[in-house]
Amino acid sequence: MKKLLLGLLLTSVIISCKPSKPGQVQMQLSNGYWFNGSDFEQRTVWIKDGILSFSEKAVQSDTIIDLEGQYVIPPFAEAHNHNLESDYELEKRIRSYLDNGVFYVKLLSSIKKRIDPLMHHYNKPTGIDISMAHAPLTGSGGHPIALRKRFLGYGHFDGLFKTLEDIESHGYYIIDSEQDLNNKWEQILSFGPDFIKINLLYSEEYEKRKNDTTFFGKKGLNPDLVPAIVKKAHDSNLRVSAHVATSYDFHVAITSGVDEVAHLPEIHNGQPIDPKDAILAAEQGTMVVTTASLVTKNKEKPNYQALVANVRSNLEILKEAGVVMGLGSDMYNDNSVGEFQLLHGLEVFSNLELLKMWCEHSATTTLPYRKVGFLQDGYEASFLVLDKNPLEDIEDVNQNISLKIKQGKILD
Repeated sequence: MKKLLLGLLLTSVIISCKPSKPGQVQMQLSNGYWFNGSDFEQRTVWIKDGILSFSEKAVQSDTIIDLEGQYVIPPFAEAHNHNLESDYELEKRIRSYLDNGVFYVKLLSSIKKRIDPLMHHYNKPTGIDISMAHAPLTGSGGHPIALRKRFLGYGHFDGLFKTLEDIESHGYYIIDSEQDLNNKWEQILSFGPDFIKINLLYSEEYEKRKNDTTFFGKKGLNPDLVPAIVKKAHDSNLRVSAHVATSYDFHVAITSGVDEVAHLPEIHNGQPIDPKDAILAAEQGTMVVTTASLVTKNKEKPNYQALVANVRSNLEILKEAGVVMGLGSDMYNDNSVGEFQLLHGLEVFSNLELLKMWCEHSATTTLPYRKVGFLQDGYEASFLVLDKNPLEDIEDVNQNISLKIKQGKILD
């Protein structure tokens, strides 16, 4: 039905003429209600060379689209996932993102040798755009080393690596001292990361866990090293995203000045975060990516409802402090649609807040150096046209998309 509606829309309201240049179509979109960050306003908008324009004088239109009172919002984003590194069912994953209006995906770790052959799928007008950290920084025996070892045993790295030691510097960097950081920094940069990912896990127990093999994969960096890592990254014009597990990890990340916290802390442990840390995060402009739907992995536990209540409480603490939050799922077989649905069900955020989190905040933390996430003059002409006003009814917003345009190109 959605394809039929889109076909009717395009055949009934588009007037096409010969493009001024081969493969390049200038558009005029009239009678639409465009999201301005707080509400919708009716206006006519033009697209020239894949860029939004609010000045008629700047554009001579080849194509005119009458939006007939529909609602226009920026595309959605997925600010935390790892599911675009493998060619297994890759086209299905990409199609799921695009079908649901998710144009931008932030990969919080990836193996460059593994993803390089797949890059022709990404960062083009007809595909999804991605940003990548590549190998995260961790401590000896820390996350994700155990995960890499497991995947090596499964044969996922056949043809790339033979031993776990081969994966080091590709799948993770071990940083146990400032000397390690200094010695390995140029190699880290040589992989061309879009940002730096660091792993903090149970850092309040760092001394207890660091030499204990029973905690293999359940620990991370020495928290004392984080300020030096952040400074090193910022000196190289790179943002830092921190994986956290506990409220103390969150404290370390925030007080060290990271740019983004990649998880809501205490999803699996059920402890409160310190409101003082939330206030500091808001003052610094530190983004927090929710990943709240990870709590559903605990459904069989007797304390599941208590964990959900704690997730809600911690989100409320962050909201009260004014922390900017984006949507990310960290669900390999899902995307930010599931995260949105869980957050909507928690009833912590208004429709406006959810819309801004999914469209604006998630996009700007994924692609911070591009003009995306807003419908403004000079920004990329990427947007979704909706049948309904999401400020009034947002529950199934991803199912109400009648038209998708990315960088000035209409997507099927």
